[in-house]
Amino acid sequence: MVDWRQQFDDLRQRRPELAARVCRRLLRDLQKKGHVDLDALDRLAAALQSGGRRAHDPNRPKPRLNNGSKEELYDLALDHAEKHLEPEEITATILLVEKRMLVQEGAMLAEDPDTPLEVLRDKVHEFLNFAPGEAVAPPEDVIGTRAALIRRFLTDQLDFISVAKRYIRVLDFGQVLDHILPTESRYGRLGGKAAGLILAHSILQEARREGRLEAEHKIPNSYFLPSNGILEFIEYNDLDELINVKYKTREEVREEYPLVERLFKSGAFPPTIHKGLEEMLYQIGEIPLVIRSSSLLEDRIGHAFSGKYKSLFISNRGTLEARLAELEDAIAEVYASIFHPDPIEYRHERGLIDFQEQMGILIQEVVGREAGGMLFPAFAGVAFSRCEMRWSPRIRHTDGMARLVLGLGTRAVDRTVADYPVLVALEQPALRAVQRPDEVYRYSQHDVDVVDLRENQFESLPLPAFMERAGRGVPNMNRIFSLHRDDQILPMVGILAQLDPDELVVTFDGLLKSPFPRELKKMLDLLEEGLGEPVDVEFAHDGDSFYMLQCRALSRGALAQRVELPLDVGAEHKVFSANRYVQMGQARDLEYVVLIDPRDYEELETREQMLRVARAVGAVNKALPRRRFLLMGPGRWGSRGDIKLGVPVTYADICHTTILVEIARQKGSYLPDVSFGTHFFNDLVESGINYLPLYPDDPEVVWNEAFLNDSPNCLAEVVPEFADMEDVVRVIHVPEIANGNHLQVIMDCLLYTSDAADECPAV
Repeated sequence: MVDWRQQFDDLRQRRPELAARVCRRLLRDLQKKGHVDLDALDRLAAALQSGGRRAHDPNRPKPRLNNGSKEELYDLALDHAEKHLEPEEITATILLVEKRMLVQEGAMLAEDPDTPLEVLRDKVHEFLNFAPGEAVAPPEDVIGTRAALIRRFLTDQLDFISVAKRYIRVLDFGQVLDHILPTESRYGRLGGKAAGLILAHSILQEARREGRLEAEHKIPNSYFLPSNGILEFIEYNDLDELINVKYKTREEVREEYPLVERLFKSGAFPPTIHKGLEEMLYQIGEIPLVIRSSSLLEDRIGHAFSGKYKSLFISNRGTLEARLAELEDAIAEVYASIFHPDPIEYRHERGLIDFQEQMGILIQEVVGREAGGMLFPAFAGVAFSRCEMRWSPRIRHTDGMARLVLGLGTRAVDRTVADYPVLVALEQPALRAVQRPDEVYRYSQHDVDVVDLRENQFESLPLPAFMERAGRGVPNMNRIFSLHRDDQILPMVGILAQLDPDELVVTFDGLLKSPFPRELKKMLDLLEEGLGEPVDVEFAHDGDSFYMLQCRALSRGALAQRVELPLDVGAEHKVFSANRYVQMGQARDLEYVVLIDPRDYEELETREQMLRVARAVGAVNKALPRRRFLLMGPGRWGSRGDIKLGVPVTYADICHTTILVEIARQKGSYLPDVSFGTHFFNDLVESGINYLPLYPDDPEVVWNEAFLNDSPNCLAEVVPEFADMEDVVRVIHVPEIANGNHLQVIMDCLLYTSDAADECPAV
């Protein structure tokens, strides 16, 4: 062991300011143990200052020590330390002071926007590599450095920082900094999507270290192109005139976007970025990649920008030159999406239009296995810590929900036509949205998204064609598939010698009987606890390991925004209220109410009349402004068997409404069931249409029959060809009846009136 005196002398030569800190630290430790009286040292210092001629006057300031006196004082500290402390204690103090200085220097460098990335990276690694396991910097210094690094690379959003500094370690930043791609300028952030992923990963890692989480998780190998990259790209290609496109009219933005995208995709990347991307591709090899947007506004608490920017898959096969061209083309297209009309309109609606939006890029290796010339995960999906839409009264909003698909998770995230993910309430996975074998097959996944390595592109394949190519290469087949045979859904037992792809149906029955649903819910609960907000997570599973791809908070976003019910609304202004199975949401400025009264519908005598009601609803849905009307009707919308139970509409007939209401009217002592939207539940979820069951005969709810039944019916004006259905189909123009006012619907599933029944109010 090196003698501590030798250590100190070496430090005094290299870093005299650190040697002084060591002495001060020793004095503090000696005082705590009662070995040193600092007042006596003050008197000694005064004597040294005055040459011993007089003691210090307590009414005067204490004398300032010159350099010589400091040396004498510090020598005194060392002498006392040698006398009263063990050599190991002194050595530990020297190491502690050195490590504390390193972490403080890291914080100062992080706070300086002119610090080059490589300098900061080296300082962080110097801190991590210095005396590992022997000395730990004081918690206050470590937290300060964490906060500085978060501000530098992730965000200056204070509510994010207050959470992140508790979980994201300096060690985590050491790994992140190694994967940040260089840019011309020195300052840029990684963007919201990258920040959310890093924080979520750190929260779950902390839970595992504490023994609160058993299930393992990974994140894909990821690289980060900071947000300043897009500004350098714009400047390098002389595209500065595009900066203020956001201030043009909605129509102008929409008209000009194709040209903007073309300009970006024909641009070149600055040399530093180009070289960094090339080196990254050389390191990772020919592995398919997904290029994800990570704007500064994206996935922030309060506005998620979900689906507003592009994410693109590339095969990353061929020569290095070809791979680089493919990658840069994809990044340019993601860059261009910042000028797409949808995110610009989204920013207008939320007062964010004046924010100088910048786009970071998150580059991730695609999770999956190769089979049949394709790369795909065994399964993927998106999961929510709260179940905002429930298809059974037994499901609680706290149960959480997941959407699962075979292959890439794009079909779980994006709305597809006539194709459905498997929906699961994570705490009650046996409660399926559909039960009948024909409906299980109909409302299942029929196409699979993959990276086609033969064609070097993202591809969607019909399930039979996918199975013909993948065959037994699909991991966990018994957990993913069931058999649709003889109008039955049968489990797959073992590996069948002869497998007919046309009989396969994606049910995930085996997976849902495994520990996976509750393991996933545990992760979501820990993330919600850490972030203090409900969350959604995108994930993928390669058959062996679970990978988290994205995480964002939702409570003040579109899916989980809570608005307290107004208490000052007069009875004359209330149209209806509900107290059972209410989700969370709101709909403002509704212009129309479309009502099919259950009693009027029940009085129809023929099946053809009922089918004509469905066609009338479809016509109204097409004619009225999208998302500006409320659709109310008998308790089983979409009935296909006994259509007397509900109007036999399809999803296309209701797709423009903002809220679908199922009315259950009392019939003597019998209360008809509602469907809880099961006939097209997936469609409602994917499209963001709210669902609400109503029980008008419940004495505790409001049902304003005068407004609903006596208001003028404008059906003939909206769809003249269905004027003959006025006795059954009512279209009420709310502003005309309510002195220019509009209808508002507010739903709050957190205000329970009966825990047993899981009831909650809406108005």
